[in-house]
Amino acid sequence: MASINFSPVLLALLLSGITYVLVYLFFIRAKAFSKKEIPVPVVQTAGFREPLAPSFSNRFPTSSYEPQDPEIDFTEEDNSGELELVEDDSSILLKEAEAVIDHIAAVIGNIASHPANPAEVFTKIRAIVSQYGIFQNTEFYDAINRYVAVSVERDLALRFTEAELAELWS
Repeated sequence: MASINFSPVLLALLLSGITYVLVYLFFIRAKAFSKKEIPVPVVQTAGFREPLAPSFSNRFPTSSYEPQDPEIDFTEEDNSGELELVEDDSSILLKEAEAVIDHIAAVIGNIASHPANPAEVFTKIRAIVSQYGIFQNTEFYDAINRYVAVSVERDLALRFTEAELAELWS
């Protein structure tokens, strides 16, 4: 009697091919590969809609999802024309003060000499602060001065006097 000798690799490929075909046919019959719509969450902000990436979990929703547009009812008072974004002076000053503080922090963090040269530190900080005379006679003036004094003392082991801090602004 004749026997057919298969190599183990060829036998493994043949068996995996047969398994693939059987699984494929099973899923085709079960219609598991039919396309189903998966709802995508939508973020709604003031009439703007932006789809988010779907997060897949073990359970898919079975009902269909239809996003709805938000209903906005305009009354006589709401229909006044164009909307205008207005910032008050204190919020503008606050943003500028934050920018100054960030710039000063970057300069203090990048002082190269150890120990720091007081004249170099004073000159670099003065170059920043002197551009913002608008802060004089405001609460931001004192806050920026305190930040400079504390940061320079903490990070560079230097101490500025009140007169030196006032001279930064000129």
